[in-house]
Amino acid sequence: MTDISKLTKDEMVNYLYVRDVIRGGSNDTDIISNINYTNIMLYTLPFILLLILILVIYLVYKQYYRDDKKK
Repeated sequence: MTDISKLTKDEMVNYLYVRDVIRGGSNDTDIISNINYTNIMLYTLPFILLLILILVIYLVYKQYYRDDKKK
């Protein structure tokens, strides 16, 4: 076994990544397989709120512009 403290930073990262892959600890599909309905809703909530905010700003601006045009 190689003494990890004598490795450079890049070699250490590669060594640890390969070790984790061999042991089965680093699997990129773990994140995808653990997503459920609640997580999807929490991730989309900011986008939905942003769309609602844009709609409200548009409606307020439209109402204000229409009132200004009548004067």
